[in-house]
Amino acid sequence: MSRSRIYMQQRVFFATSKWNLKSVWIYCLLSVLCVLVIFSIVKVIIVGPNEFINECLELFGGDTKQNWVFLVAGSKGWDNYRHQADVSHAYQTLLNNGIPVDRIIVMMTDDVAFDPKNPYRGELFNHPNGSDVYQGVQVDYKGEEVRSEHFLNILNGNKAAMINLGSGRVIESKHRDNIFVYFVGHGTTGILAFPENYLYADELNNALQSMYSNRKFSSMLLYIDSCRAGSLFDGILSEYNSIFAVTAAGPRESSWSTYCNEGDGKPDVCLGDEFSCTWIEDQANLGKLYPLQVNELVEKRTVLNHFNYIRNTVKLSNVMPYGDFSIGQNKLSSYIGKSPEVFSKYSHYNNNALSFNTRNDTLKSSVKFSKNTYKPYQIKEQYNGKNNTMKQRTLYNSIMRKMMYKVFNTILQNVIKQLPGFVEHIDELKELPSNLPLNVFPCYRQTLDYITTNCFSLPKNIYSLNEVHVFFNLCTRVIDSKWKSEEFYVLFEQVVHNVCSKNSSTFSNLLKMINIY
Repeated sequence: MSRSRIYMQQRVFFATSKWNLKSVWIYCLLSVLCVLVIFSIVKVIIVGPNEFINECLELFGGDTKQNWVFLVAGSKGWDNYRHQADVSHAYQTLLNNGIPVDRIIVMMTDDVAFDPKNPYRGELFNHPNGSDVYQGVQVDYKGEEVRSEHFLNILNGNKAAMINLGSGRVIESKHRDNIFVYFVGHGTTGILAFPENYLYADELNNALQSMYSNRKFSSMLLYIDSCRAGSLFDGILSEYNSIFAVTAAGPRESSWSTYCNEGDGKPDVCLGDEFSCTWIEDQANLGKLYPLQVNELVEKRTVLNHFNYIRNTVKLSNVMPYGDFSIGQNKLSSYIGKSPEVFSKYSHYNNNALSFNTRNDTLKSSVKFSKNTYKPYQIKEQYNGKNNTMKQRTLYNSIMRKMMYKVFNTILQNVIKQLPGFVEHIDELKELPSNLPLNVFPCYRQTLDYITTNCFSLPKNIYSLNEVHVFFNLCTRVIDSKWKSEEFYVLFEQVVHNVCSKNSSTFSNLLKMINIY
């Protein structure tokens, strides 16, 4: 064999060996990539896409994600005891779950724990056999600071707007942080009620969309406990903005209070709300019901798992989901934390029922609260001052309800008389709307503002919440008709002024009789 032939064979051999070695490396690399892809897919299925991305970013040196919590009781007064008890219990639960105190912001009027009618001064209870949940709660914004515009500024992280107000703290979240918002209070069609004003669905939606566009969070979870809470999000909240909302009730139904007592001169009070107590108490019940598997359950539990539990447990309203359902795959603990002990002292109920005392210190009355005793928000009545008798209160409520219904009805009839083709649809205007187009809200807001300015404060009279939807329907028909908005506003303002000026003396006498504010 010639030397050149041997040389050629050697070259072929080495080239083949080099190619085989290269093939082995390529095969190994592809195998590793396949394993990583399979692992990633499985991981996404288990923890959800957002959680997977966060874990990857942390692995490669990204900023550590944080949880922010905003707890809000949107009412005031002794009669709304339950809302502040709910928020206080939520605060204790989330603190116990490991959420740092400096990332929990609390807004509530804080006028119940030390109300003269409270037989347990400085304490609040969220269960008839529960522990005090008020002690240690750090309230950032209270009294007159509980307003819708402050709520939006805190949520948006607008620190400049909150200077010289309360603690001044706002949600200072970044693009990798999660936010949990819990609101409990009164509401109606497209509205969350605050003591002095309203928050409308379009305002809330604009704030949420702005936060999403400005990358102020990775994902957001909202729990909203009010009547017709679903109307804030139904057909409004985007399905692609990393926000998931759970409401205590659908768009056209009431939510309900629980652990109630009333009558015979005893304090008329409910300790909690069915939706709120369900999700809060569930955090403790996990440890009681599944003591051996609790850590595993907490680790695996998703937002949708929690939603399904709440929906199946709440019996008197339909708990509803809205928004981006991909957030439902995230771990619940990534919003409300997870307790290293799971159990909380605020969840271990005492054996002795609360004993509420009447104003007469010589007469004590032990009151048993039944979990099966419910009252809807819409039939609850306000207390009318610490020195008023039950008879005065009942008389005022009766007169005010009738007066508001009469005023609303008169305004509506006087307006539609001047709108061609509206008279025959008056009964339709009184029905709850099936959908809430965002372009109707400016008119809705302006009509209710006219009434508050010229007649009586709607936010301060919760009875009005059952009737104001007629003005949303009226605005919808005006917008769908050929009427110009400016012409309608002029007409509406004139009618409201005329109707309310005729009843001004009645309103004045009512306020002299009983100061409900």
